[in-house]
Amino acid sequence: MGVTTAMAPLTEIELRPYGQTDLRGSVAVPGLRYPAGAVVVIAGIPGAGKSTMMHALFGTTGAEPGPAITTGGVRVVDSEQARNWWRQLLGTRLPYWLYRPLVHLTALLWARSALRGDGTVVVHDCGTRRWWRALIARWSYRRPAGVHYVLLDVPVDVALDGQQARNRRVRRRAFGRHLRAWREMVPASGELTDPDLAHATSCLVLDRAAASAIDRITFTA
Repeated sequence: MGVTTAMAPLTEIELRPYGQTDLRGSVAVPGLRYPAGAVVVIAGIPGAGKSTMMHALFGTTGAEPGPAITTGGVRVVDSEQARNWWRQLLGTRLPYWLYRPLVHLTALLWARSALRGDGTVVVHDCGTRRWWRALIARWSYRRPAGVHYVLLDVPVDVALDGQQARNRRVRRRAFGRHLRAWREMVPASGELTDPDLAHATSCLVLDRAAASAIDRITFTA
């Protein structure tokens, strides 16, 4: 589909997203480049491949008990880190659903601290909670490098396979809510019109093929 709005300089090796760029069914781009100090939100429905992408690009393992900082100084915030922290504290016998609210609250507080601070931040997000996008905008409004969304748009069967692979199957009703909210934000084709994305400096939409082709995200002054 290519670029839908605004200009996004494209070379053989990198894309510098600005405005809206839709790479679903388009040319593969192996690299993304953002300004230093930016907030990059990697979003998608459960099973879309958000954590897999973050692990591959930023060297995280999924076992960190707190926000990770890469060798390049990028702070990576994933809700999985909060789950790991509480699992270490409470042990493995306690069912996750009993302490899930604590995990969500901890992840929220870690994200707020990172977004309000300095430096480049990458945040994992399911992309279907409007209140969360509003908080990202509020906590990041002083950042001159802006907020940039990377939206992973995958078919339902691919997302379900992703959940199965990680043994994190979302209940059918809850998954249905995620799907409906996602399509309100990211239509199957055309421009993004969700007002909650109006604050974003860029929104990049990727399908599975386009996401798999990306092997690096760099941040430069």
